[in-house]
Amino acid sequence: MNTKIKIVSGTALFIFILDLATKVWATNALEGKSSRSILGNFLRLDFARNSGAAFSSFTGLTVVLTFLAIGALVAIIWYIPRISHPLWALGFGSLTGGICGNLADRLFRAPGVMQGEVIDWIRLPNWPLFNVADSFIVASVALMIFLSWREVPIRTVVVEDE
Repeated sequence: MNTKIKIVSGTALFIFILDLATKVWATNALEGKSSRSILGNFLRLDFARNSGAAFSSFTGLTVVLTFLAIGALVAIIWYIPRISHPLWALGFGSLTGGICGNLADRLFRAPGVMQGEVIDWIRLPNWPLFNVADSFIVASVALMIFLSWREVPIRTVVVEDE
């Protein structure tokens, strides 16, 4: 298996499992309980079910968001073999893991298939609730913007001499 494919799939799997495990923990430890303060008021642990997207936008459009996530995954999977730089592979792996984490919630959590609510449980000051998957989606986009800014090529094109 290609090294870049290993980076993407390994990163995605790690993030997916981490997100799933933290959501199981949050559901058991935080649901129905009052907010927990960690590091003073800087970090709080709350529990919420989100039927929308980031910042609770697009509430009630879970089916649409589910199809958009599936479409994004198909596009990423199609593009993965073309990646030749390991940092881009890390970025795409992080994005894939984050998308899969939230997609699993939408597909399999209550109230039903393709209508599931995403578990959010991390709160920072002046910031909406989020989860591990959200964190990696944002981090992957930041990494990809940085790589683009630094003009790091996603793929290397080899030009053969004639």
